[in-house]
Amino acid sequence: MTTSALLLHMRRSLGRTAFPFLLGLVVLNTLLRPMGWRYEPMWAVYQYNFTVMLLGPLLAGVAAWEGHRLSRAAPFLSSHHRPLAMLAAVWAALLAWSAAAFLLGLALVLAVVAWAGGFPPLGPPELLTPLPALALLGLACAVGLAAGWLSGGGGKIAAPMTAIVVFLAFLLLYSGDLSEFVMVGGATSSLVGLQPKASTQTDQVAFYAATTLLALLAAAWTAALHHRRPRHLIAATAAAALCVLSAGHLASADPLYLEARPGDVRCQGTRPEICLGRGYATYEPRLRTKLAPLVTAMDKLGLPAPASFRQDALRSSTNTGQLSPDTIKGDSELLLDMFLGTYYGSDCAIEPGTAMERHHLNARYWLAAAVGAPAYEDPLVDPRLTSGSAPERNSVARAAFQGLAACDG
Repeated sequence: MTTSALLLHMRRSLGRTAFPFLLGLVVLNTLLRPMGWRYEPMWAVYQYNFTVMLLGPLLAGVAAWEGHRLSRAAPFLSSHHRPLAMLAAVWAALLAWSAAAFLLGLALVLAVVAWAGGFPPLGPPELLTPLPALALLGLACAVGLAAGWLSGGGGKIAAPMTAIVVFLAFLLLYSGDLSEFVMVGGATSSLVGLQPKASTQTDQVAFYAATTLLALLAAAWTAALHHRRPRHLIAATAAAALCVLSAGHLASADPLYLEARPGDVRCQGTRPEICLGRGYATYEPRLRTKLAPLVTAMDKLGLPAPASFRQDALRSSTNTGQLSPDTIKGDSELLLDMFLGTYYGSDCAIEPGTAMERHHLNARYWLAAAVGAPAYEDPLVDPRLTSGSAPERNSVARAAFQGLAACDG
């Protein structure tokens, strides 16, 4: 297919008419949702990919209507052995319009990140992350086009029914054990230190491409059975085999979608060392001011304070605290709990009535009082912490922290 032919199809495509609606959808979906991702390009791009859950079904409906319009010329195209070429051209034009809307929305997301000051040079993780989303759009377009092409006299309801079916299929797969077949993005918390697994993304793109090819081949040659040739059967069989193999490989892959991304934080200072994602660096002075009273309190108690606080920590440890966007931005309650959590393993259970619960309540009460934070009284808090002398309070607090540290999970 030549460039001029593709441009002709794009001018005549329903995608051109639907483009403003597709673009409006991605813009509204971006601007009307929380923007916690604005300090992280990786999180921003990966979160934006979830737009395909809405864009895909809508595109499938548009493609189904386009396929129905094209099916009126099926006898002519079949007699001239052109159904596959025409379907491929129409599919490419529709996908080009939808991809343009998707990429413009992505540009808006990156503009928001840049405005927030978190826009470093983009690397392969950010640049390649949208590929599975675009490939899934291509599959939704092919499925819709095939459904419309084969709809016959039911073309008037093919478009809405296809959109509904694709949307329900997306939801069913997303919420079930086969989520890897549609999970191309979406994250509700920071992705500093993480990135999508390249192997999973490769498997997804391979599956979407093979299934797209199979859908177009099946639609074209089902409408022209009497013109089918041996090479057609071979091509369809090969596409089906690729589809099955890629689906099996994707389903058997590691279910985790993210993997560690080294070098994603920058560390500053000592006692404590604070390591933040590139877009959060401006919060370091404020965070250090918030942490200073906690470190000083532990020094007075004669116990070591955490040496480091990292935004990419996979779990807190006795020497490293795990930072989140909320603690970075100064939520004192969460910061205190995070600091306290560095004294016991993350797998330690604080069950009601256990020694761990008493140690936790005593340590938290003392630490909150020591830094001037709200200290909530509880019947289980040792009375010496509320009415005892300073040496008594320190003795109880020291025993509480040592009790927490005895459980390493």
